[in-house]
Amino acid sequence: MTRKLTALTATLALLATGCSASTDNTAPTGSPATPSTTTAPAPAPSTATQTPTVTEVNPTTATPTVSLDPSPLAGTGGGRQQPSSVPTLNTITDEDRARAIDAAKAIVTAYTSGKPYKEWSADLFPLIDAELQNQYNQNLRVDLLKGNVTSAELVDDPTLKIPGGDNPYWLTVHVKVDGGISPAYYVRLHRTAERPNKWKASHILEPQAYNTFVNSKAKNKN
Repeated sequence: MTRKLTALTATLALLATGCSASTDNTAPTGSPATPSTTTAPAPAPSTATQTPTVTEVNPTTATPTVSLDPSPLAGTGGGRQQPSSVPTLNTITDEDRARAIDAAKAIVTAYTSGKPYKEWSADLFPLIDAELQNQYNQNLRVDLLKGNVTSAELVDDPTLKIPGGDNPYWLTVHVKVDGGISPAYYVRLHRTAERPNKWKASHILEPQAYNTFVNSKAKNKN
């Protein structure tokens, strides 16, 4: 009997020891520990890769304001009228007449050159008025006009008479020609105050045509 109790006691002691060991090796229950996470700070933006924004400012030029005086001469009083800004010619000199004769000779020389029309017109047209140019078209037989200028002189043209003296704007030159269809031509020349040394032809007339022109002007005047 005693042996049975001893054996039972030993068995219980072993069981108690086993339970205690089992209890010590068991991990405690509960929520598992959460590992700590550290977030690294975001890197600062690099200024090397950034393009600065530049705003162009176009300078504006102010438009000056011009004040116009509606009466610029008010308060200046009376007095003599200022001369016109348009130039005028009041006299004609011997040099002017000599230039006119030279111009007439050059005009008739070009007119009687006998060159083909293209060259003929290129030489003549700069020396004559546009209205006269229009009278000479490509159908004109310029070869028949061929001749040689021999002399030139001023003539007293009654169509150019003005009261009080010689006409400072107009002259007529009689140019003689050897050969050609006419023995002479009357060249009526004019100039302007803007180009007083440049004489241009308004008419190149054969003697009969010139007489007709003068008579017509005289009739219209009467």
